[in-house]
Amino acid sequence: MKNKSKKETKEKQLRHKRNAIITFFIAVGTAAILYVVFGAVTAIIPNPFFTRMTQVGWLEQSSLLITSSLLGTYIGLLYYGRIASKNKVCNATAASGGIFGFLTFGCSICNKILVFFLGIAGVLTYFEPLRPLLGILSIGLLLFAVLAKARILSVTRIL
Repeated sequence: MKNKSKKETKEKQLRHKRNAIITFFIAVGTAAILYVVFGAVTAIIPNPFFTRMTQVGWLEQSSLLITSSLLGTYIGLLYYGRIASKNKVCNATAASGGIFGFLTFGCSICNKILVFFLGIAGVLTYFEPLRPLLGILSIGLLLFAVLAKARILSVTRIL
């Protein structure tokens, strides 16, 4: 009886370690893929398909790195917590953070929707000064989503 219990415990620990390793690789892989895709689409990473109308600065580079890292972490936690109940607040928060992050590191003038609604002068006058605040909001929302998802996983005893 005790041997069976120890064997089950060992199997559970092994399964936990395997899931943690898979989760780590999913998080890192997703972050890397998001960094390359978002970087290529916004022309932060130079490529022959897209051109950027504004220069890339520290705000764009750091926002791209942080946003893709936090989104990758969140997606890794989603994989790890596939057994746990779904929390739509976390998913909506992470999606909002990703959208605000994209608006932060994306080229404002290249964004056709913004130019359509505000015009180029409006984008440069009203939207451009708000980009650092959008970056802070994006990071805050993504951090909240990651921490809330981690808390949910720890409460359900998955972690």
